[in-house]
Amino acid sequence: MARYEVLRLEQRISFVTFHQSFGYEEFIEGLRPHLNSSSQIAYSVVPGVFRKACDSARIRQLVKPGLSGKPLQQRTIFKMSLGASWSEEGVTVFKYALENECVLLGYGNEVDFTGCKNESAIREKLLKDAPETIRIEAHVWAVNYLNNELKIGDIVVVSNGNKSFRGIAEVTGEYEFLEDAPFHQSRPVKWLAVFEPAMPVSEIFDRGFAMQAIYKLDALGLNYEKLNALLTAQTKEPPVQPHVLIIDEINRANISKVFGELITLLEPDKREGETNAISVKLPYSGEDFTVPSNLHVIGTMNTADRSIALLDTALRRRFDFEELEPDASTLEKNDIPGVDLVKLLTALNDRIEALFDRDHRIGHAFFIGISSVEGLEQVFRRKVIPLLQEYFYENWSNVRRALNDYGTGDFVISNKLAQLPADGDESFSDEPRVVYRVNEAPFPVTAYQRIYGGN
Repeated sequence: MARYEVLRLEQRISFVTFHQSFGYEEFIEGLRPHLNSSSQIAYSVVPGVFRKACDSARIRQLVKPGLSGKPLQQRTIFKMSLGASWSEEGVTVFKYALENECVLLGYGNEVDFTGCKNESAIREKLLKDAPETIRIEAHVWAVNYLNNELKIGDIVVVSNGNKSFRGIAEVTGEYEFLEDAPFHQSRPVKWLAVFEPAMPVSEIFDRGFAMQAIYKLDALGLNYEKLNALLTAQTKEPPVQPHVLIIDEINRANISKVFGELITLLEPDKREGETNAISVKLPYSGEDFTVPSNLHVIGTMNTADRSIALLDTALRRRFDFEELEPDASTLEKNDIPGVDLVKLLTALNDRIEALFDRDHRIGHAFFIGISSVEGLEQVFRRKVIPLLQEYFYENWSNVRRALNDYGTGDFVISNKLAQLPADGDESFSDEPRVVYRVNEAPFPVTAYQRIYGGN
């Protein structure tokens, strides 16, 4: 669990549980309502857990670590934001910037500022092509910084709010107007590092970031040694790291509904960069989508669950199936006076397999952490016996056979009730009726020993 938590914080592992209401919109992408700037309800495309996992797995492959040319101390370093990281717009902008090796500015509306070498030219162009622009001077100031202050070879630190940053890039080209991008004002860059999760700004700067979309960081406040160490560390990491999506109870959802057209993309040879790579156009966002080859999908399910019959055959072809049997050896360190838990679980499962089937054997997880007879009794009274009762459809005789609990019973008590006479001329059996109930008295140690010790 400690390792899992480290990987979760690095966004290299994610977890989701399927259920009957889980659908394509939660797994891939879907429309979600929100309030816009005018306090009106609007709908945005929100990525689901699988698309987020794919984006996260792909990011490291888009990074090209290693400075080109002069050392870091001789470069000007800027802070820049690429939209709010917690918003759908921010996710889209950052993803586009990574995939297209650029940084994007949300100011300037849809005006092309190519050839505008100063603030006056930018202002004149903005007033001419977008006179309805509000807070024109803010647009002029930001666009001028992007176009004219930012030079090739400068470093851009991409903020994640005011107290952290999520990427570092090196400017590689002059201003470009990108008509099809989410923001249209751009500069080409080489991505040197991307951080998941975001790094605290205190790692490289002695104060928090200001709210401006783009500005020059004070060289006196920068920690070049730590910044250089972060960039160097990126060069030592492998370009492709494994990412994992765990789907618990994978057989409880409608697989065809959840995966949709992406069921084909799970196949190894259909993955991104493979020989038969396939991309599909997502219906909500309209974006081309592929599944990276370094994303591993692990599904878990209980074979005793009858909903396993609903598992799509197409999914069976795309997954390898590995049975995880009950492992009694994990209980060797459980020290319970007078009871051998390893022998107990082994014998109990042998009896269940003989009376029912192997898929309904009891897992070792029920007994992990038990260190006393009292704890063992709670497990038997509240978990094992009710489970056996369900398995055998209230056939208490088979429950007792599974527990090797005959006679009056230490686990399950049996009583014979005399037949009541009929109320007419009908005939009736005078055989007494046998009824059962769980023993309310503490279960003796000998009852557990009898399960694995014979009659």
